[in-house]
Amino acid sequence: MPTAITASMLYDLVACPHRVTMDLYGDPAKRDEPNPFVKMLWERGSLYEREVIAGLELPFLDLSAYAGDEKERLTLEAMQRGEPLIYSGRIQEAGLLGDPDLLRKETGVYVSGDIKSGAGEEGPEENSSPKVHYAVQLAPYTDILERKGLSAGRRKDRK
Repeated sequence: MPTAITASMLYDLVACPHRVTMDLYGDPAKRDEPNPFVKMLWERGSLYEREVIAGLELPFLDLSAYAGDEKERLTLEAMQRGEPLIYSGRIQEAGLLGDPDLLRKETGVYVSGDIKSGAGEEGPEENSSPKVHYAVQLAPYTDILERKGLSAGRRKDRK
């Protein structure tokens, strides 16, 4: 079975195209361990995400305790039920796979989002655009939702 294209792969592709190839075909035993700085960044990012989720003043469905196919099944069931906000879902369609931090129901369909501790846009405020590595991470989520007939569409959103 072919490997699904993930949002993480696209994020890595922007930073270093060679990394995607090595992750897929390289010998895992030859990989360097993440250095302490990278581990600290991961930990801070996870902590920030937990703080954001804990501070939500809206009810939400938390799927963070699940993984793999079960998480994907529960996410699809939640969207079919019309859950207003889903945290830590998993969606897949046509060779694309994604784990959006948030899926928010909007006019009967869904908008995906990721929680980032840094600014998501760059450039002057009146003419800013999403950071490329963030945008390519969100794009497959929108593609998957569109293919499932569950997307609120494409737009530039400052939320």
